[in-house]
Amino acid sequence: MSAIEALYIFDRFAPTPTIVLQHEWRSRSPTSPTSLLAHYNAHLAPRPALLYVPTTTPPTLLFSFEHNNLLLLSPATSEIEPLLVLEFLHRVVDVLEDYLGPPLIASKIEGSYDIVAQLLCEMADDGIPFTTEPNALRDLVLPPSLIGKLFGSVTGLPGNSLSSISGSTHTNAISTIPWRRANVKHTNNELYVDVIELITATIAPSGRPLSARANGTIAFTSKLSGVPDLLLTLQAPNSHKQKLGEKPNSILQYPVFHPCVRLSRWRDHPGELSFVPPDGKFVLASYEVNLLPSAKQQLQLPVTIDMKTAIGPDEDEFEVRVFVNTTSLTPAVGNGSSPAFGSRSGATRSPAFGGSSNVPVVEEVAITIPLPPAVKTLVATRCSRGEFHHEGREVLWKIPTTGSGAAPSSTATFRTGVQIRAMADDDDDDEEEDEVGEGEEKKDAGTRKASARKRRFKMAMPRCAIVNFSVKGWLASGVRVDSVKIVGGRGMGEGVKPYKGVKYITRAGGIEVRC
Repeated sequence: MSAIEALYIFDRFAPTPTIVLQHEWRSRSPTSPTSLLAHYNAHLAPRPALLYVPTTTPPTLLFSFEHNNLLLLSPATSEIEPLLVLEFLHRVVDVLEDYLGPPLIASKIEGSYDIVAQLLCEMADDGIPFTTEPNALRDLVLPPSLIGKLFGSVTGLPGNSLSSISGSTHTNAISTIPWRRANVKHTNNELYVDVIELITATIAPSGRPLSARANGTIAFTSKLSGVPDLLLTLQAPNSHKQKLGEKPNSILQYPVFHPCVRLSRWRDHPGELSFVPPDGKFVLASYEVNLLPSAKQQLQLPVTIDMKTAIGPDEDEFEVRVFVNTTSLTPAVGNGSSPAFGSRSGATRSPAFGGSSNVPVVEEVAITIPLPPAVKTLVATRCSRGEFHHEGREVLWKIPTTGSGAAPSSTATFRTGVQIRAMADDDDDDEEEDEVGEGEEKKDAGTRKASARKRRFKMAMPRCAIVNFSVKGWLASGVRVDSVKIVGGRGMGEGVKPYKGVKYITRAGGIEVRC
């Protein structure tokens, strides 16, 4: 069976290429880490996650993953499943952040190398991924905080006392559930659900959506003592058609579940997630939703724009008008039969965010306008609200929607003129004049120059705009959490009623509006 051979972590922002961590599971790689880094940098950005390097001996498959200022490289000289290695690199980053705290930077890894080495040995046995769940790893490797407390409370230990204490502490406390650590105890029992959707869409110049999808993530935070057994029920906008044979989760496409989810329960009872949760934060499930299941389907967005190009007396201006409207959105409201959910950090409550209004809240509205290479600069720029920045070949316009003077439904306008780069006389125009004939030579020279100028300005107009925003209290797909219940388990105590909260957030992951 193929296995992961090695892992190298580099500090990308160091003045010189610096290797932060070098770990081999089987044998030392025939190619040095610095040579692998040189092969990686030789490719032009954006670099793919898998590179084939035929010039090494033997030829090498180079897997990579960039995170913050770190670059993770894993070479493979034999055939191996690519997704296995890439997923393992992501798991390494998640585990190190869980142990060392976010953000994960080079100094944290260097300062806790003993912890990192233990984690890598437990995560892969002889290069084969073995234990990658943070909850299970905490039963095997002491977190840095616990080691510090141990050193602070115990003095005069022999050289190998720490390892012996670590082994004796965890030998009898290893959990039988791979994703949940043993002997979990909490003073306050709490359950939090975060449903986050990322919208990607393409809008035609006519305003008709060409494509629109939502990628959803159900993030779960469990702080329950013992080993609880939970049941989470989802509802979709078409769940009322259940009598017609349509399943309530029929709009969910490509669902991916945490290993704790019982798949048989999901198949037999669509929309129900039965699971024993890990302790702490984890991703319970992810999914995709086609927001345009039929050609007649209307796409409801809280932020829409209208672009006009080649306007003004000289046709050298363009205008972007942004409409922010939350009144047409359907809030993520429960049906009244689900148990009450509590507010979360003063930010959200189910059924409504803020606990006082059912109107979704639009924030972080930003419009990015890519500019053609012919544009030299912008002139006579004005916007009715917000601030804009022109750097390089794009304009970033940020529009405030909260605070004084901001309304839940409003309009903002951005208008500017373009100044094109200096160019030589248009050779195409000269060729046209030669081909026309003597009669056309008498055409007014000023008219010809004006026509050529308008054509050049038309080429300098933007072709699209990218819309970004976030909405609290609304999901584009209409999916919502109906209930979260404790249906069994052990070690919790009788009569435990945990504090529960749910939060809904929709973000635009790049909505392209063409003009």
